[in-house]
Amino acid sequence: MKQAERVPIRRLQQHASELIARVEAGERVEITRNGRLVAVLSAPDPEETAWDRLVAEGAVDPDADRRGGLAGWRTPRGTPSTRLTEALEQVRADESDR
Repeated sequence: MKQAERVPIRRLQQHASELIARVEAGERVEITRNGRLVAVLSAPDPEETAWDRLVAEGAVDPDADRRGGLAGWRTPRGTPSTRLTEALEQVRADESDR
């Protein structure tokens, strides 16, 4: 793995867009003040970006994690022979009744 570049805070202020683009490309940038490490710029955890993508697609409720995440989810009703499509239709119908 490539060693992170150390960048003084002044350079961050002057070249923020360039440094952010490098972070998006997978680099890690360490920010210094008076030669002392004070911050690190790195790409977000893939799990965080997956959540943001699912929210943007409308696949998950953005407030779900504040309500206990998966703890409030219930198993769809039906027998084990129920087709997935039918189970999803039932879940959606239950949600629209709330």
